[in-house]
Amino acid sequence: MPDSTSTSDDHVALELLIRGFQASSMLRVAADLGVADRIAADERVSIDVLAASCGVQQQPLLRMLRALAGLGVFTVTAGREVAHTARSRLLRTDAPRSLHHSARFWAAPGSWAAWGRLEAAMTGGVPHVDAWGMGRFDYLRAHPDEARGFDAMMANFPDDRHEAIPAAYDFCGVGLIADIGGGNGEALRNILNRFPDTSGLVFDRADVVQAIPPERPLNGRIQTKGGSFFEDIPAGADAYLLIRVLHNWSDSDCLRILRACRAAMAPTARLLIADQVLQPEPSPSRPTEYLVDMQMMAMFGSARERNREEFAGMLSEAGFELRRVIPTRSPVSIVEAAPA
Repeated sequence: MPDSTSTSDDHVALELLIRGFQASSMLRVAADLGVADRIAADERVSIDVLAASCGVQQQPLLRMLRALAGLGVFTVTAGREVAHTARSRLLRTDAPRSLHHSARFWAAPGSWAAWGRLEAAMTGGVPHVDAWGMGRFDYLRAHPDEARGFDAMMANFPDDRHEAIPAAYDFCGVGLIADIGGGNGEALRNILNRFPDTSGLVFDRADVVQAIPPERPLNGRIQTKGGSFFEDIPAGADAYLLIRVLHNWSDSDCLRILRACRAAMAPTARLLIADQVLQPEPSPSRPTEYLVDMQMMAMFGSARERNREEFAGMLSEAGFELRRVIPTRSPVSIVEAAPA
């Protein structure tokens, strides 16, 4: 006979999972309003002062923060004062590994509507296209504010990969690193800060690199170039990075990207793919690996996370040899390959 306490706990836990979209929506609004930044780390703020600071009405803000408090995010006193918890402090933009940008991104309109059409993937469709009538990257080009939010989330992704990659891989002796699909260059900046004799190139869509603030290229150590990684990847780098790029694409598109890299690379250059490498069996202790895989399906249909054997097969077909897979302290591993 099942234990009634365990059954009750599972019932509550599953109900919260079922209603998780409600928490995501509230957290997005709280992040959009900058609520966490408006409350000092160890102080209480009255709801009237907080609402005025946010430019919203008191009552709806109070009701939302009470509901979040029930989930351990903020506390709300009987006297209508709001203070931080350990969880709400993670929504501050100055928190280490802040979740502020994640809260804004995951439930932003583009992603939100696509997940609402997830069933389209079950019959071969693309949920994002079903929701918006266009692909993900076309959508981001048409919605620059959301695109910049995506860039900010990737630059502050809570898996710590930007610091974990240079901590796990020795770039000594590498003259030029080309970060292909490098976004706003945050990953490359972390590498170059750790390896001062190295320079870098961020290669991404023209609209992405044009949005990089002028103070970010590390006094000229980072150059930028706009273009398509399907067609004309810059030649001459000693190492080519693909950080969280291949999981955005189908196998056939990944082969196009890898072959473009191979055409640009000298025989002595190396290719470093930083992506999750899925384990053969999912573990309840690592659910976000498979949630990222589901995000790829919702956004792109056939895009996905891959295991070691799948990476090896794609690399071989594109003219590379997989040398090793290097774990990092983040969920991302480094798949090192060289021209075959």
